[in-house]
Amino acid sequence: MQNVRAAAAIALTSVLRDGRSFSGELDSSHLDSRNEATTSDKHTLDSRDIALYRELCFGTLRHFYYLDAVLKPFLRKPLGKKDTDIRALLLMGLYQIIFLRTPDHASLNATVDACKTLKKPWAKGLTNAVLRNYLRTIDIQQETTQAGLPAIKNAAAQQSHPTWLYEKIQRAWPNQWQSIIDYNNALPPMCLRINLQQCSRDDYQQQLIERDIASHCCAITDTGIILEKPVDVSALPHFDQAWSSVQDAGAQLAAKLLDAQPGDYVLDACAAPGGKAAHLLQHTPNLHLLAMDASATRLERVKQTIERCLAGVNDSNDASIVAEQVQTRRADAAELDTWWQRQPLDKILLDAPCSGSGIISHHPDIKLLRRAADLVSFNTQQRRLLEGLWPALAEGGQLLYCTCSIMPEENADMINCFLAQTPSAVLEPLQVDWGVDTGAGHQLLPNTGKNGGFFYAKISKRTTP
Repeated sequence: MQNVRAAAAIALTSVLRDGRSFSGELDSSHLDSRNEATTSDKHTLDSRDIALYRELCFGTLRHFYYLDAVLKPFLRKPLGKKDTDIRALLLMGLYQIIFLRTPDHASLNATVDACKTLKKPWAKGLTNAVLRNYLRTIDIQQETTQAGLPAIKNAAAQQSHPTWLYEKIQRAWPNQWQSIIDYNNALPPMCLRINLQQCSRDDYQQQLIERDIASHCCAITDTGIILEKPVDVSALPHFDQAWSSVQDAGAQLAAKLLDAQPGDYVLDACAAPGGKAAHLLQHTPNLHLLAMDASATRLERVKQTIERCLAGVNDSNDASIVAEQVQTRRADAAELDTWWQRQPLDKILLDAPCSGSGIISHHPDIKLLRRAADLVSFNTQQRRLLEGLWPALAEGGQLLYCTCSIMPEENADMINCFLAQTPSAVLEPLQVDWGVDTGAGHQLLPNTGKNGGFFYAKISKRTTP
């Protein structure tokens, strides 16, 4: 198990020191070539080891700011950048003790042993001393939170958030901020999107029951089923035939809201990873879809997702059928001159780049990687895409703007600004019974165990008299 901890420490180092996103996968990008022992470990980890690896990484990232505040008093001086892996190891050791309730001796010994795998034997004494000192201190500490955690003075750190994000959520959602914080710190549910071209949601749920997989239906979408406990996708009925896909309930709202009709020419402007594009094709047969992304790597994933899901719709793997119904293209959607053939688009799905502040439960590294200044950059991208795509939309056509953010400046404020500057743009009311009506679209707030946070606004293009 110590090798799992070493591999996890290296993965966390890539986030803490190098600013890389964490996918949950154990691959060479998370491994330092100097650590030959760790590199070989990735070939020997079994399924239980992989599960522990992910638990350690996701859990430590989820509670990083709290764990870091707990750790600091036990270090005489901060560890240098070159020893970020040891810092990550210490944070993981505390995570095991505080949150996983791992027996003290087991978590301590395994964490200390990982120093050897990391080729830093000098750190064994430090790691042992820090964790033992913490255990001695916690035995006599009186003040704890309602959750039974050691109390710390910094309110944001106590809630496992950076100060800027904690305060921004409070300002944006003064009545709902605590539930949003709780969602951000919780494990996300495993939600399925059922392919209604293959079977009904009730029928699929019955098949889950027959496999002893407990679940319940989503309230906000007719395609969603939430599993009581996550399972490997290989255990799901007909998953390889695209009867179901893993997708947050909030993301499943896009296809129905766009309401594309058979024969419509539709653009998914920022399609990666492809879930919404696949849902559009399952929701509306005989749709003509152009799925676009600026990244070749991300576009390849879109292609794979679409091919899998289209096979489930057409009951065929015939490439000609796929090519006839959908095209994929690597391009910057805002630069019309590079891809648009002057054929007006009936519908546009603009799933705009954003802070991801609505899906932190799924991606806890967002807490570490985002900065307040990043919102300015996302605003620029969102405005550029809205303005750049508008000429390609047919008169009478509709654009569905969506983000996985809860920040007003990325959502309602952005739409209000666009409407004020674009005379031909008309806001369409969304006839829905979920979320908060912002006056310029609906905000679905994160809900622990149910859905992430998503914003949707639908804009139609006024017909010229």
